[in-house]
Order: sequence, then C-alpha cells, then structure tokens
Amino acid sequence: MGVFGYFRQIGSYSREVKLFLLYNLFSNIGIGVFTLIYNLYLVQLGYRADFIGTFNAVTTISMAAAALVMGPVILRFGTWRCITLGTVFYVLTSAALSVFPASWAILVFALLSGIGAAFVTVPLMPFIVEWARPEARGTVAALTFSLNSLSVTVGSLIGGWSPAILAALLAVRVTDVPTYRLTLLLGLAVTAISLGPMWLMRQARDAVPPDMAPMISSVDSLTARRRVRRDVTAFILAGLLLSVGAGVILPFYNIFLESLGSPPGQIGMVFSLAGIVGAVFGLVAPVMSRRLGPLPAGLITRLVPIPAFALVAVSPGLGLAIVSYVLRATSGSVAWPIESTFMADVLPPRARANAYSLRSGAWNLGYAFASLLGGLIIVAGGYRPTFVLFTIFATASIAVYAGYFWWYYRDLSRGARAARAETVTSAR
Repeated sequence: MGVFGYFRQIGSYSREVKLFLLYNLFSNIGIGVFTLIYNLYLVQLGYRADFIGTFNAVTTISMAAAALVMGPVILRFGTWRCITLGTVFYVLTSAALSVFPASWAILVFALLSGIGAAFVTVPLMPFIVEWARPEARGTVAALTFSLNSLSVTVGSLIGGWSPAILAALLAVRVTDVPTYRLTLLLGLAVTAISLGPMWLMRQARDAVPPDMAPMISSVDSLTARRRVRRDVTAFILAGLLLSVGAGVILPFYNIFLESLGSPPGQIGMVFSLAGIVGAVFGLVAPVMSRRLGPLPAGLITRLVPIPAFALVAVSPGLGLAIVSYVLRATSGSVAWPIESTFMADVLPPRARANAYSLRSGAWNLGYAFASLLGGLIIVAGGYRPTFVLFTIFATASIAVYAGYFWWYYRDLSRGARAARAETVTSAR
C-alpha cells in the first residue's frame, strides 16, 4: 500500500478515528523532549547515573502499577476519559517535575508523571479495537504508532535545538539548567495541543463505544478461559523479557552518546532520525503482516537490532551506536502494531483490554527493574555489559513469543488457506 492508499483509507475512517490520529500526532511530543533532555538536565543538576536509574525506575514502576489496573478502569470509564484525563494529568505532573530540582520532589513527581504516562499510552490499542472497523484495525494501529514515532521525533527536534536558541536569548550556556528547564516546559505546552482533538470527539466522549457490548460478554468454556490465560501469559512474558533488555540501556542512551562525544544537537538529530525512520517503516507493518504473516513479520522485525547491539558491546563507536539506536526504534515501531493486532485476533473481546493492560504493566515493571540495575552497572563497569544484556533478553523474548504462538499461527494459516480454497471452489 502506497502513501496515497493510506490517505484514501484515512478519508474513509470515522470522525473519532481521524481525531484520534490527530491526537497521536501531538501527544508524545513532551515524551520525546523528556526522553532526550531530562537525563541531561539531571546531570546538570549534579545527579549521577545511579540516581538517574532510580528516577527511571520510579517512573516506570508507577507506570506499571497504573497499567496493571487499566483493564478494569478502561471497561468502567471508557478509553476517551482515560486518555483525555490522563493527558491532562501527565502534562501537569511533568511540568512540576521540570520545575522542582530537589531529589525528593523529582522522585515524587516522577511517580505521578508515570501514572499519567500510563493513561496516555495503555488505552491506545483498546481505543483502536473499540472504534476502528475490524478490517481496518491493522492499518489504524500502524498509523497510530507511526504518528507516535513522528510525535516523539518532533519532541526530539524541540529538545535538540531549543537549548541553543534559548541559550542565545538568555545569554547562558546551552547546557545550563534554565535552558533545559524551559525546553522541557515548551515540549509539554505543545503536548497540551493534543487535548483539542480529544475534546472535539462527540461520540467517544458521550456515547457507549460500538464494541463495548461484546466486550462485556464473558468466555463461557472453562477450557477456553484456560487457553486465554495461557495466551495472555505468553504475551506478557515475551514483553517482560524484551523490557528488561531495553531497560538496561535505553534510558541511558542519550548519556551514552554524549560520552562518545555527541553534543545535544546531534543527539536530538539521532533521536529524530530514529523517530522518522520508525514512522515511515511503521506504515509498512500491515503490508508485512499480510505478505509474510503476522508472526513471521513480527519475529523478523524484532531480530533486526540484536546483531547491531551485540557489535556495540564488542566495539563501541559513535557511528555504530547511532545505527543501533535507529534499528531498535524502527523495530519497535514496526513490530508493535503487528503484535497488538495479532493479539486482537487471538483473544476474545473482553480479554483484550486486560491483555494490553497487563502487558504494559509487566513491560514497565521489567523496564523499571532493568533501568535501576542498568544505572548501577554503568557506574560500576561502564556501558558494555548493558549491551550484552540487551542481546540476551531480546533473544529470549523472541524465543518465548515464537515458541508459544507458532501453533496458533500454523492453525490460523491452515484455516485461511482452507477458506480461500473453499471460496475458489464456490466461484467455479
């Protein structure tokens, strides 16, 4: 499907889905700025990697705690309220996080900001399942996560170049605390624009979502309930292993690039490049899923960054580190819409919201533990061991995901081939 094909499809979507896509274009800008700048801001405040690891752990643990209860909350209040109120809460608590420099205040507002971030990110796929037509879910998911990548990219650009502009205006150094603080607040101000499209939604705000009725039904068969629990457990475990590998290095990647001689502006360009490449390649996720099948497409995509990270562990260099980061960001942008749509097909309606909620909670718990461990490892022994751990845990995640779901994919493929054969026979 080409670019024009995507535009034609967008034109056929409902008003709620179009506004939802517009929301995603702005919602992650603040997250992009924080990902790039906040660690550097903490360094300028005098904090070391071990405290930065603790900060990331607190943020992600609070995200995990919120995510673990998101399934029932979404079913009770609906995705519109969760996303909208969560965005407001995230912007306010992150603004406080940018203003108060004391260590206790940073940790308190990190906890609150993490809760807000969970409400911004976890309900996205449930919203798609509720409001997009079943045949369009894969494409809407790809567009959503590509727009998220683009939004993070804009945030990276703001985070990368605003310090220099603000430093010139304030007559201070680019790396001084005031320039970083104002950059963080600027990113949050742009994020607040995303509330406009959410407020313009009428049906999602005031009415019961069209897919809510089947979500209320339960899985009757005891055997079916057990199978659903096994499916959800495998989905969660694969995400947990992947999050541990990511958490030991990704929260520190901007500091790692700075240690290799990269200035903030270049780091911003690297993060922006990763977002742009991820957004572009994310659009091919539905095509890959159709041509290769959802499971092979997801597995191939997850495998791509592993050799690059292994090479950085052996021979760290700025060029290879940049390529590795771009590959990792692109892999996530392509694989997640494929995996999440696949799980929407595997699971019954009521189990989907809980599965996405629990998977996000497990991801954030693993990421929190790993970021705390990663900070300690970096202080004690440098960055090289963290790249080794990423390689090990990413490989283990792929093994779990493929090992469990291959049976389902095999049966699904046989059913699809049988259905196509029956259609051809009937046509004759």
